[in-house]
Amino acid sequence: MITGGSGFIGYHFHRYLDERQIINFDLVEPDFDYKSIYHKGDVREPEQVDAVMSKYDIECIIHLAAEHKDFGISEAEYFRTNEYGIKVLTEAATKHGIKNFVYYSSVAVYGQNNVPSDEDTPFAPNNPYGASKQAAEQILKNWSEENTNRKTLIIRPTVVYGVRNFANVYRLIRQVDSGFYVNVGKANNIKSIAFVDNLVQAMLYLMQDMKTGISIYNYADEKQMSTREIGQVIAKALGKKQPITLPYRLMYAMGIPFNILIKITGKDLPISTNRIKKLCTETYHKADKIRAAGFKPNFDNKYGLEKMVEWYLEEKNK
Repeated sequence: MITGGSGFIGYHFHRYLDERQIINFDLVEPDFDYKSIYHKGDVREPEQVDAVMSKYDIECIIHLAAEHKDFGISEAEYFRTNEYGIKVLTEAATKHGIKNFVYYSSVAVYGQNNVPSDEDTPFAPNNPYGASKQAAEQILKNWSEENTNRKTLIIRPTVVYGVRNFANVYRLIRQVDSGFYVNVGKANNIKSIAFVDNLVQAMLYLMQDMKTGISIYNYADEKQMSTREIGQVIAKALGKKQPITLPYRLMYAMGIPFNILIKITGKDLPISTNRIKKLCTETYHKADKIRAAGFKPNFDNKYGLEKMVEWYLEEKNK
């Protein structure tokens, strides 16, 4: 059973798994062609979760469903979906004897660090999203320890991008395409990212030989790129001029009026002081452990970004 299987990453699981083996538990039906079993449901509703687990012979749960947007979501909503949702799932898994659980967490559990994170980096989330993911991991850890036959796999990916993704990297591509994107300051801060094809293949690789207990892995793709390098690859793939560079203080000052507009209109605008800060913040996460386990990704970040731009242009020209 894949929770949130109608979404971006769920779509790619449909590509790489035998769809006839997938039970897609989601609030919305997929907008893509599928051969899986779609079961409408909400992970926050125990009766709905119990109904799907009673109806089908489920061997493993892949939990993708989450509240993750970085605008317009209250702290309570993050915890209601991300923490309580996994509580509902683990309690139902216990009731129905399901012993295999794969959880899509996030490097947001580490918060902001001056050195690259690895799986041993202490939790220090600095936003409700990261805190809710940490809380969910703790519930899953407790569930795993209750029965020594249970097998639990936690993946902590960086920003995930690829075909059919309309989030952060999509907005970045659109800004570069518009000609209004600029490098801010030195733009040499590393932004760890993960190509969705590699991420799904990595999860399937680890699922082939899940261990009892709990196994945790970061996921990020190589070559790790700076903000400037990511913008350069995207601009070249779009056939655009390379972005110009403006001082941080100037760009921060330009974001202040947009803060006011955001407050007045309630709209998520592409420029704000918060977005300038995020763009210039280093988010560097290492994924050496998963490679040491034998996984070798098929694609690098340059290829992944170029493929996403190719898809973006196809969508734009429809």
